[in-house]
Amino acid sequence: MGREVVAGELMAHLARRDPGPGRPAAVVVGPPGAGKTALVLRAAHGVREHFPDGQVFVDLHPANARPVPPDVLVRRVLRSLGGAPAAEHPEESRAQLRNALGRRRVLVVLDNVDNEAQVRPLLVADGRSAVLVAARRELSALPERFRRRIGALEEHDALRALTDLVGAERVGAERPAALSIVRSCAGLPLAVHIAGLWLTARPHRRVRDLADRLADERDRLAVLRIGDLSLHASVAAYLRLLSPQSRTALRRLARSPDDFGIPETPAGAPPSPGPAADLLEELLHRQLIHPVPAARQGGTRYRLYDAVRLHAAEDAVRPHAAEAARRAPSRRLRPGRAPGR
Repeated sequence: MGREVVAGELMAHLARRDPGPGRPAAVVVGPPGAGKTALVLRAAHGVREHFPDGQVFVDLHPANARPVPPDVLVRRVLRSLGGAPAAEHPEESRAQLRNALGRRRVLVVLDNVDNEAQVRPLLVADGRSAVLVAARRELSALPERFRRRIGALEEHDALRALTDLVGAERVGAERPAALSIVRSCAGLPLAVHIAGLWLTARPHRRVRDLADRLADERDRLAVLRIGDLSLHASVAAYLRLLSPQSRTALRRLARSPDDFGIPETPAGAPPSPGPAADLLEELLHRQLIHPVPAARQGGTRYRLYDAVRLHAAEDAVRPHAAEAARRAPSRRLRPGRAPGR
């Protein structure tokens, strides 16, 4: 489903003025780098006239920071809305927020949501306000959620996004290289956006220069960063909340380029189908793997998202590299001698 269609559906849902029960939370979920934040901000901008009392944006789990607890979120939204200070007792402050959202027409945008508990305090029955969520995992326990799942762009849409940044003349002159870039980016909007900014910042470089860098998987995540934008950081934010067992299993799955199912999933010793199935469900709900059509009968098959696979492969190598560096003999300089002499 194209981004134009999804944005239109979100805006239509948020703009509803149905009498009776309030609208369910609108949730956008997808893998790292899928462009969830950009999509919800676009939808919020498109319905601003339907929320005359304003919009509130809260990032619930910024990179390199701890998640925002629900009660801290309640106080933050209350401060943004103005009025009386938040009550000290959590239940009282939640009641204040429900009252404020029930009387006003406000859109609350929550980015990088990790769990349902972060959203529930904002769901007001018969309220005039609305909640728009960009989530890093499925929020299956939310009541009556309006969900849209997004993933990679189609190749022609990814190429158009790159062209919008780099320019039609430059892309047209090296179209095969531009296509190579969007394929190396696996159609992820964040990766394509970073690639476009990389080229825009280097007008003296050929498009082929970046295509060649990205063709090497070992360099891909390192190259796809510019300023404060990083595909590596986006993936790391998803992996940060995994249990140690799940992260170890993910590293092992990244060693194989093939798809996998329950029999190939490491889930403890001795291997057991039950824990393996639970692990796959966790990785699926956390948007780290996706189902693929089974080449043979015998159950659902899965595959790691490309950026997740590259990050997990780096994770698997890093401890070995650190151990090798620790064991390597150190070179001590003698007093009074310069290096290399």
